[in-house]
Amino acid sequence: MAKEKEEAVFKGTRDGLLIILDDRREFRSVLDKLKAKLEAARGFFQGAQVIVDVGGRRLSGKQKKALEKLINSQAGLKLKGFSSGERTAADQVSGEEEGRVDVTTAAEQPQEPAPAPEAPLSPWPHSKLSSLPTLFLTRNLRCGQRVNFAGHVLVLGDVNPGSEIVAEGNVTVLGTLRGLVHAGAAGDQEAFVAAYRLEPSQLRIGGVFTRAPDEDGLRTGREPEVARVRDGNVVIEKSAVNPALSLVHRAE
Repeated sequence: MAKEKEEAVFKGTRDGLLIILDDRREFRSVLDKLKAKLEAARGFFQGAQVIVDVGGRRLSGKQKKALEKLINSQAGLKLKGFSSGERTAADQVSGEEEGRVDVTTAAEQPQEPAPAPEAPLSPWPHSKLSSLPTLFLTRNLRCGQRVNFAGHVLVLGDVNPGSEIVAEGNVTVLGTLRGLVHAGAAGDQEAFVAAYRLEPSQLRIGGVFTRAPDEDGLRTGREPEVARVRDGNVVIEKSAVNPALSLVHRAE
């Protein structure tokens, strides 16, 4: 003997949730069963748009309002409308187990192709992106002052003798660097130290350090310079920055 059809059956569609109501049962019985099923599945259909298929039943205005109130009272559900008329064989659901919910998951539904991501901006040649933060100092560092930062350090000013900068990333000084500086303090030997005038008392990159040059070896040029590690030694190179375009302009 075949089981009777359920008063209310849930079906997942690409348009949302379809609720199929038995049009041969008394409306109050169908409404009570629908309420019990919605309560049991609370939260399962979060955010779903609902269409109610009433079959061949002609709903009165009062019955429509009762269904709308019931569905919209459930958290996350919104009644989209009603449908009626002849059902297909697939919609003539019968003999389903009590409480069964036939839902197509989001993973099973056809997905719109995701838009192609925009191409990222290309970095400048010979450069690389860094995830380290940057500390901006808009003042001079005086004797006795010390900066220790887990990232890059940029100083808009001078680093005077007796001051110290220790950074896990790069150190850039838009001024004169005469204090002690340690870039790549966490062991990064690809870090660099750059300054408008590079005259440190001691300079260290990663685990490689060098002391200040003798007086005769002091550089007198006015071009920005960059200190890097090459073949296990700290070397100082002229910066590719054109001094005429430098952000630092000193009044004589």
